[in-house]
Order: sequence, then structure tokens, then C-alpha cells
Amino acid sequence: MIRSSWSLKSILTIGGVAFTACGEGTTDPPPVPPPPPEPVTPAISLDMTLGEVVTLTDPSQVRVFQLNGGGESRDYEVIVQSASSSFGGWTDMQVKIKAQGASANAVPVELPQLFPTLSGFERERVLRASSFSRERTLRASTRRELLRVGARPLRVKRNASASIVSSGSPPQLGQMMDFTIGVDENLNGDCSNPTIISGEVMYVGQNFTIVEDVQFAAELSSSQRLSSADYQKIGDQLDTVVFPTDVAYFGAPADIDSNGTVIALITAEVNRMSEAGSGSIIAGFFWSGDLMGKASCPASNEGEIFYLAGPDPNSTFGAEIDLDFANTLARTTVAHEFFHLLNTQQRITKGGGNLSTDLEHSWLDEGLAHLAEEVAGLASVGLGTRSNFDLSAVLNSDEELDAFNDFHLLNFDRFGRFLQGGCPEKSVGPANTQALGATGGSDPGGVESLKFRGFAYGFVRWLGDQFGPEGSGQVPGSREEDLFRELSSGGPSHLSGVANVLRGIQVVSGSNVEWRELVASYMASLVVDDAAPAGVDPRTQFKTWDLRGLFQQANDNPADLGCPFDRTYPLFPAVVTLTPSLNQTISFTVNSATGRFISMSSSGVAPDVVLEVMNPSGGALLSDARAQVTIIRTG
Repeated sequence: MIRSSWSLKSILTIGGVAFTACGEGTTDPPPVPPPPPEPVTPAISLDMTLGEVVTLTDPSQVRVFQLNGGGESRDYEVIVQSASSSFGGWTDMQVKIKAQGASANAVPVELPQLFPTLSGFERERVLRASSFSRERTLRASTRRELLRVGARPLRVKRNASASIVSSGSPPQLGQMMDFTIGVDENLNGDCSNPTIISGEVMYVGQNFTIVEDVQFAAELSSSQRLSSADYQKIGDQLDTVVFPTDVAYFGAPADIDSNGTVIALITAEVNRMSEAGSGSIIAGFFWSGDLMGKASCPASNEGEIFYLAGPDPNSTFGAEIDLDFANTLARTTVAHEFFHLLNTQQRITKGGGNLSTDLEHSWLDEGLAHLAEEVAGLASVGLGTRSNFDLSAVLNSDEELDAFNDFHLLNFDRFGRFLQGGCPEKSVGPANTQALGATGGSDPGGVESLKFRGFAYGFVRWLGDQFGPEGSGQVPGSREEDLFRELSSGGPSHLSGVANVLRGIQVVSGSNVEWRELVASYMASLVVDDAAPAGVDPRTQFKTWDLRGLFQQANDNPADLGCPFDRTYPLFPAVVTLTPSLNQTISFTVNSATGRFISMSSSGVAPDVVLEVMNPSGGALLSDARAQVTIIRTG
């Protein structure tokens, strides 16, 4: 049991199992009916104080425990979890909740159905969501292709100053440059048959260079293209916000071509990857083939480069993308994709890792990429971490409104979908999310990917709030960047996923924690952040965002944002009223690293209540589920 602390305690187990026998049918007089089942004996009884947080981990205590009434009104949040770290893992469970002395007739819990109204920004939301889903396809095909051809990464020792390819030079404004693109219109990586395009340098900054594909000038009017002022504005943000923030958080690029810059190539070839009228786009991507040597992957540009879609208001090349949307995509997509480049270079180019074994697991990879969007958004308007922002605190100017819409809104959209369990299906909360990915750890794709990314973004934000060092870093408020740089590299052994998280925490904070402790506190924070009594365990709180305040104000906003903003808070617990006659059974499925939430409250004196956690047949759960229960007394 964990009782408002971070040490696992072994609690003495009491109680046993009762067996009954049944007589067989016969022509003799009917047998005497068996006696009623003996009362279940709890393995532990908890008499909790207001604000106390307890996590039960011992299997016998998880199986049967009692919450004492104490002769007063009491409210609880109960979270039944699987602390498993297995990819695609899930466990069918049921919880029987019975007041001591209540009758044996169980009442099932019914949950209402949500029917959200789609909002005005729905098309942009769907398009950007589809981009991340298609990004998943590209990453998988690229990895297969690089392994198929035996691609050899270009290497550089950490802090090395010598070039690893022929010495380059910074591009010049107006210069024409040629590129090879090793990704076809179906998002298949191809080292052997690249598309060759030419582009003009439209912006040269200290850290970023923006190049525009000549196909835009040939096919679109000047009013349909990004202007020189647009490129200057985009470039300034990439140079002064995205680059220093991402580098502080995730490590510096290797500069394998020694040209002193990162190139953002806006090309019609990316537009062609999204068919007109398909309802989906790919906004842009980083292709890891560009970090390979040309000898093993001829399509490689042997340099740090991103590919971005450009404006295409009349669907000349692919899906319709208006000027404003193209401008937004250029700024926000780079923040996300630059993380993927930096993460790959810390592990492979600079770290000497292996492409087949040393890349980050998908859930943590995408969580950190979405965090890169968030911290770039905060930095763009001079805001910091650990300020417990609600919506009103970050919408005080047009610049802050633009930053929230561009960098934060879709992160909270995905996070809200994770909290609610999806849109618009009958919601069961976080439990139905494949939080650590599908079988093999892959991004589950489609609408499931939105919840998957919501879990991951929320987790790494909570992780930075809790374990990032104090002080002021690149983004004011903390030095959480120290933690995230550790996660980006994975350390000397290039650890990934859960092992990487535990190592990173130990390195920067000195804390030796277990995965199940992190799951318990992260799950608890989802229900009691800014809604718990004074003195509650601080590990159950977010520090950068006031989640309830933010969603409440988004729900109140005149803009119709739709699901998951159509509720004052998206988390959807089962609701149980503590009465002397209480006897309810709740059945559900819990995926790895998630939990089912149950809110229990009393209007009068709370009875003693026994909770049994078991499989659908009434037996004990398998040990692989790593079942645990967190209880927070909130009233």
C-alpha cells in the first residue's frame, strides 16, 4: 500500500476464502438449502482522513478492501488501474461495491451517452489529426525501408566540431537548391527512387533556412502563395522560439552537413501526399533517411531537413490548404517534427545507437513531440511552466489567443478525448485508451491515436511538473528541460519507454520510483487536480495547467468547440451514492497504464463499504495485470 508517500509498504493480510458445497438432484426429499454465503472478509480496512491518498498494490488488498464510514459524511475518488507496462495489454475487471449489511441484489451502473455538436474549427481539427495518423504510416514504412537496404547512419561524436560529410556553407537568400525526396505519394520510404525538386531560399536566419519549391511559383499566383513577410514572420518564430526551446529541451542537432542551419523545405510533393477531397492531409514530416549516408540510401540529403506542405487553396496539387492554415502548419509542425529529428540524432547520429533497437517507443516519442509544441507555444508569448494557467490566464492578447489556438488547443483536444474515453461513444474514461500503444508498441492509428497521444502528452507534462528540477530554464518556471534532455537521449544505453522514464527521474531528481507509483499518481491527478482538499499529496497535481479551470472556461466559451469541450470537465467517472442499501457491480476493461474512475459520495452518514476487485467470473485477477487501486478521500 502507498499511503500519501512514495515508498511501497507491505501490509499484513487478514481474511480467507469460504467454500460451499451443493447437493446433487435425487428422488428423495429435497436437500436442505445451503447456508447463505459467509460475509467477505476485507484484507484491509481504511479509515481515511480528508485529503489522504492511498494506493493498494498487494493483490489480497486489491481483491477485497473496506472503506470505513467513521460516523460521518464521506466522499471518495476510487481508481482501479492496471500498472502493466506491456504494449496492447488489457484486463477485463469488475468491481462489486456493497455497504456492510446491504441486500445481495446488485444494481448495475448505467452511464449516459454523449452527443456532441461539431464545432466551427472541426475541419482543421480533423485535418491536423489525420496528419499525425498518416505520420505513423510514414514512420513505419521508413523504418522498414532503412532496415531493408541496410542504411548506415552518418555518425558524429558528441560535442565534435569536425564535419562528417563534405564541408557545407550556409545557404544564401534567393539561392536555388536541389533536393531529393525519398518518400512517395503513398507515404512509402524509398531510398532508391527519389523525387528530385528545386527550390528557392526564401528566408535565412541564425538557425533555420526556409526553401520554397519552384512548383508553387509555376502553378500559383502570388496572392495564393506565402509572401516575403509571411516567410519572415515564420522564420523569426522558428529561429527565436522553436530552435532554442527544442534544443534546450531535447539536445542540439548534429549539423551533419556543416552548413550551420536546419532547412524547412515547403514543397508541393508533400501536398501531393494528400488527395483532394479525401478529408485528410499530411502537414509535413522529418524523414530519418536524410540522416543516412548516400552510399547506403541514395535518396538521402545528408542533412537536417523538414518537409512541409504549402498553401494550395484550389487543390492544384492535393488537398485544399488555405494561406492562413499553411502559415499555422509551418510554425507548429516544425516544433513537433524538430523534436523527432533531435531525438533521432541524440540516439543514432550522436549517440551511436542502432536503428532497429534504440529508437524511442511510440507513446513517449509522440508525447515528447506534443510537449515540444506546448513549450514552444508558451515561449512564443513569454509564458512559463508551473504557473497553473487556466484559459483566462493565457488569453490576454491577440498574440496569446493565436498561440493557444496554434500550439495548445489540439493538445487539450486530444487530452480531453483521453480523459473522456473518446468522442462521441459511450464514455468509460481513460481505461479504454491503448495508452502504451497497440501490440508491439505502435501508434494505434485513426481516432484511437488521438487518445493515445492525449495520454502521452498529459503524462510528460505531469512528469515535468513533478520531477523537473527547480530553477529557471529556457522556458521560465523550472529547469524541467534537464529531465527531457535525458529522456531524449535515453542515456548511454538508449533506453526507451518506461525504463527511460524511470532512469531519467533517477538521474535528474535522485528519486528511485516504480512505474506503478507513477501510474497511480498520474491517474489521481486527472480527477483531483485543482479539486482536492488542502494537504492532498502534491504528486496528484499538475503545476503548469489548471485542468478543471481550463476545460470549464473552454466549455463556457462562445465558440462551439464540440467534444470534448462540451462538458465542464471531460473525465467521466461512474457515480456511486453511499447508502446503507448500496450494492452495485461495475464491469469494465482497463488497458495498460490506465484506470477506471469511480466517484463515491454520501449525503448523510457514510456506511462501511466493501469493494471487491475481480475478473468477470468473480475470481482473482492475473498477476500480469499488475492491478492496483488508488483511493482519495475528497469529502
